[in-house]
Amino acid sequence: MGKPAARIGDMTAHGGAIVVGFPTVLIGGMPAARIGDMHVCPMMTPGTPPIPHVGGPVTLGSPTVLIGGMPAARMGDMLTCVGPPDTISLGCPTVLIGEAGGGGGGGGGGGAGGAAGANASAATAQIDNIESTTKDEHWAHFKFLDKAGKAISGMKYKFKDSDSKNTEAILRPDGNILRDGISDGNCEAVLIDLYAAAWSKEKAKVDDKLKLKVKSLGIDDGKKVEINIFIKDANYSDHLLTKIETEIKSDKAEAEWQLEVDEKFINIVDEKEHIGRYSQPFFYFDAYCEGMVAKSPLLYLEDWIELEIKDDSGKAVADKKFKAILPSGEIKEGKLDSNGKAKIEKVSPGKIKFNLK
Repeated sequence: MGKPAARIGDMTAHGGAIVVGFPTVLIGGMPAARIGDMHVCPMMTPGTPPIPHVGGPVTLGSPTVLIGGMPAARMGDMLTCVGPPDTISLGCPTVLIGEAGGGGGGGGGGGAGGAAGANASAATAQIDNIESTTKDEHWAHFKFLDKAGKAISGMKYKFKDSDSKNTEAILRPDGNILRDGISDGNCEAVLIDLYAAAWSKEKAKVDDKLKLKVKSLGIDDGKKVEINIFIKDANYSDHLLTKIETEIKSDKAEAEWQLEVDEKFINIVDEKEHIGRYSQPFFYFDAYCEGMVAKSPLLYLEDWIELEIKDDSGKAVADKKFKAILPSGEIKEGKLDSNGKAKIEKVSPGKIKFNLK
């Protein structure tokens, strides 16, 4: 029997919740969670001082159902945590995902498009993942282990048989690849991955030029990589800001980006202001290549603002106290200089409300 599909907002055993999902696949009205999607954990390990658990990515998912090229997460699947491993404790009760697609006769008509897409992904994975049980004629056996000797699972791989036929599939939970009924000769199995997406800095100024980097494994040079940059804000839904194209070269891809305060960015700021909540924006990017995605950590951009206040006659308003309410809700107070000027440092991008006292 299948397990309930996990989504953004579903709870974990440590009392946390999944906070990242695939935005274009909705399950029960919420973005679907997959391997690599992040969760937060409120627990702390006792100590002096206590150690926060923080939370980490989903590490186990369905090997046969892919969402955006990544295995779908389900209730009971494991998540990385600073403390003991966490597990997903809730999912969508009406959408069940199993380890493999079943047989069965023709189903009833009028199935939902999302379900049809999931079944198609599962069927493709099963066909590519035909594994040996009889070892008839010539056969090949590969087993992938990590440095600790544990089986690697859920990763894509390329298999080239002795007739130079190439197939792609997902590693089984035991890390084995077994094929039989093949010709005499050499076979090759290579893991494929897109990982370690990162900014060149964790914190930067608004006018800094930043490098966006991602590493690859088993992906040919020249393959296109699409980088989508998002604005993330706890009080608002994520917004796609811009897209950049680059390509794989020597097992990595790089791009350069600088925040532009253009019409699109201003529209996002205006939409937040209309909703009326405080804003503390961060930025992250998703890198897509060959049906895989790698997510970057969050980037904090810091800005500054210089005030110059004049009266109706154009004369500087000197030595007046002021109060500025930053986009995050933080209040900064100060005093204009003799030229009616003041500078406020460490401001997040957005609109500032300003009052003279």
